[in-house]
Amino acid sequence: MDIKNMKTICVAGWGKTGIALTRMLLSLGKKVKITEIRERNCFSFQLIKDFQLKGADFEFGGHSEGFVGDADLIVLSPGIDFFNSQLFKIVLKNHLAYCGELEFISYFTEAKIIAITGTNGKTSTAYLTYRLLKKKNKNVYLGGNIGRPFSEFVLNTEKGDLIVLEVSSFQLEAVIKFRPYIAVLLNIKPDHLDRHKSFDNYLKTKMKIFRNQQKDDWAIINKKDNLFKIFSSQIHSKIIHFNDEFPNENLSAAYRIGKIFGFTKTDCLSLFSKCRKLPHRQQLVKVIDQIKFINDSKSTNPASTCFAIKSMQSPIILIAGGKDKGFSYSSLENYARKIKKINLIGQAADKIKNELDNKIKCQKFDSLEDAVSFSSREAAAGDVVLFSPMCSSFDMFANYKKRGQKFIELVGKVC
Repeated sequence: MDIKNMKTICVAGWGKTGIALTRMLLSLGKKVKITEIRERNCFSFQLIKDFQLKGADFEFGGHSEGFVGDADLIVLSPGIDFFNSQLFKIVLKNHLAYCGELEFISYFTEAKIIAITGTNGKTSTAYLTYRLLKKKNKNVYLGGNIGRPFSEFVLNTEKGDLIVLEVSSFQLEAVIKFRPYIAVLLNIKPDHLDRHKSFDNYLKTKMKIFRNQQKDDWAIINKKDNLFKIFSSQIHSKIIHFNDEFPNENLSAAYRIGKIFGFTKTDCLSLFSKCRKLPHRQQLVKVIDQIKFINDSKSTNPASTCFAIKSMQSPIILIAGGKDKGFSYSSLENYARKIKKINLIGQAADKIKNELDNKIKCQKFDSLEDAVSFSSREAAAGDVVLFSPMCSSFDMFANYKKRGQKFIELVGKVC
């Protein structure tokens, strides 16, 4: 892709990654056009004005042929459901060039990329890997879906540097040539079916992380997940299996990555023992009258919530619900003896209640505040109040972090 000679680039979707990408493109002297489905009033007036003064053009409230048609390239932010959008129809009709944000940014670096995906555990594994590699390498960068957009730091990287990326299925959808030196697929469970439409589509999208790897690259795969075997013939890099070296998948995968760079198991044990859990991941918020309140807001699918439940010995009052992503919640029936009750919030509350109420007592609440307050009164000494939503946050909160912070704030008000 001849990016150097491209004069006009259209950024589709203006979330966190889109804003960072716009900033990078303007610094390279490109003419930037931003097309965003949300209305103008969803964004800061000053932010828009600042970018307009630097030469950026905007269209809000949809994607139009007249606006995007003269772009040399359309770069897709992961938040756009591109293949089900009006924008995709425009691209096909006009034979416009496009690629995903992950793909595009990777063209600007010669550093080795360690890309980590999976249904659950991506963030923790990426963070552990970053901390480990920093022990021996000066220039290691951490970003992607974990919080810091790839485009924020890519221009600072050089050959010999290492980049650890948490990669989502949304980022992998539009992969064409993206080639990580190490690609990790931690696990695969149903998720994001509202966007991918089927589990098979979701699995195929995740497998794109290996698509362009060559014989000198590495693929790290969970040996306990038989689904990967179906696609093993599509992997042309060196395959490493993990799962039984450490107590959980995150540690085992990080160890296998470290081993490629010369780390021993002792090195990894030393570091892992010092690393605290990241916020919103089975985070102990407070103990009140021998009741533990745990914030697991990052759990946005049933498999992640089941993992949290499985790791706890105490009886659980579960607070769950949010925006439904199109899957079944019936897997919680396997833990009916451990769950005393489920207190539900959000758009998915009715669906969860209908699926589980015959096995586990469920009750709906209008707000997270009401659910926390009621749960604290219901719980007995020795119980756990676990906030593990199983759903995305977007019906009630901007993201899982805001949702988790609200839970922490509400627990702080419990007497």
